[in-house]
Amino acid sequence: MFVLLHAVLLGAVPRRHAIAGAILSTQASPIASNAAVQTSTIRSASTGNNALPPIGFGTCCEEADDARLQILDALRAGYRLLDTSAHYPSEEIMGDALNLAETEGIVQRRDVTVCTKIWFDDMGFDPALASIRRSLERLQTEQLDLVLIHFPGSPDAIQSPKRNRELREQTWRACERAQDDGLVKRIGLSNWTRRHLRETMLSCRTPPSVLQTEVHPRCQPSDLLDACAEQQIKVMAYCPLAHGATTLLKSPSLLRVASEAGRTPSQIVLRWSMQKGLVPIPHSSSFARMRENLAALDFKLSGSQMAILDAMDVAERASFDPSKIA
Repeated sequence: MFVLLHAVLLGAVPRRHAIAGAILSTQASPIASNAAVQTSTIRSASTGNNALPPIGFGTCCEEADDARLQILDALRAGYRLLDTSAHYPSEEIMGDALNLAETEGIVQRRDVTVCTKIWFDDMGFDPALASIRRSLERLQTEQLDLVLIHFPGSPDAIQSPKRNRELREQTWRACERAQDDGLVKRIGLSNWTRRHLRETMLSCRTPPSVLQTEVHPRCQPSDLLDACAEQQIKVMAYCPLAHGATTLLKSPSLLRVASEAGRTPSQIVLRWSMQKGLVPIPHSSSFARMRENLAALDFKLSGSQMAILDAMDVAERASFDPSKIA
């Protein structure tokens, strides 16, 4: 990640593509077992105003044509929560994909929740509002379901703590205004640490309803998760399979639980995430893998099995560490 950032600062790599590549949420879990994998009915996790489907589908960093096919496959598989960003190519074609899905009878647009994000280059009151309006046009809707601020500031090597704080506050005020004006249903944050969250909670008029951050058994930011629970903020977990890291998916502890439950390691990890009250957003280009991941809805882990995964935390991130943003 730091090599990428250095290249960005030198101009060798476009900063938007470099940062997005570093937070790519691709998975590489083992192929599903011979047990039948059924397409599951997505049930809304009842959390009051924060109600979201219990699992979503991530679309980070795919080229537009690939993203269109994957979005349609994800909707066919049964996903009803899609994650994108103003920075991702997928946002530009998601409106068309959703319209096509409705035309083909796959799903009605009103039954799909789309989460998009304001990129850090668009932080500030006016730029953030402009970003939201562009997202409305791209997603071809009059109201966005959920808008997050993608990062608490630019991940550049040289930062101004004071300027970052000002941009966070101004961008959040823009989100509040967009919600007041009916442009957005729900607003939230992405990659905020507990320090960033504490700052926002002190200055905001409307508290965030959702916070998206990296969470999986080897990366459990308990201080942030506890703070979100206290403030009734729903947590969406990106990189829920740690980019398919062998340290996670080949872990002897995880393999033992998977064997005992008769499930794949990726299903165990996603089920663990949901039983922790999180909303994981895995990504896959394979339709079979999409269905395999959804089958995590169809079983439960025991208390002892949950404890085994809880004990795997070593603060090992698969993406950029946002605590480095001033």
